[in-house]
Amino acid sequence: VHALCGSNGAGKSTFLSLLMGFIRPDEGDIFVNGQRCEFDNPRQALAAGIVIVQQELSGIKDLTVAENIFLGSEPTRLGMVDFQKLNQRAESLLQELGFSISPRSKMLHLSVAEQQLVEIAKALSHKNAEIIIMDEPTSALGEEDAQKLFQAINKLASLGKGIIYVSHRLSEIFQIADSYTVFRDGGYIGEGEIKNITRDQLIEQIIGGEIN
Repeated sequence: VHALCGSNGAGKSTFLSLLMGFIRPDEGDIFVNGQRCEFDNPRQALAAGIVIVQQELSGIKDLTVAENIFLGSEPTRLGMVDFQKLNQRAESLLQELGFSISPRSKMLHLSVAEQQLVEIAKALSHKNAEIIIMDEPTSALGEEDAQKLFQAINKLASLGKGIIYVSHRLSEIFQIADSYTVFRDGGYIGEGEIKNITRDQLIEQIIGGEIN
């Protein structure tokens, strides 16, 4: 779990957009598992195993949880969506992640926190996902749901998945991250292991000076 740290305007969102193929880089290279990659669109990034859980909710309110999770990759039978298999797959994934949400519920009946958990499940539904970007995933979550998310992240990491975790909540970073990188004013400042830096030292790197 690698934490990407920086204040507003540090360049975190731009960097994530580069990784996902939303925008093209002016210079520099992206390597995935030692292979140089160029992404013209998010589909190419997904094919390389990179998925993102964005802060903004993008669920379709009139569809069910299961339909949102597997939108565009629904199981079919005789040319029609196999809703039984769709619901079974969604229920299995939600249980695996520890999210107590019915796959048959419509999104419009869910709380904001539950909708965020569905966004996370949707990203993790891609079987080839190896690098999972989480951009402020707990911004709409309470403490209980956040802890469920952290358990899911730890499980993914134990399976060999890489997590790029963006959060302004330093307590979360010190709880779940193994390493960190700091951006400031659009530039790279430094990186290291979380165990080798204190909270105050990390804040000083983020803001570019001593704290008082």
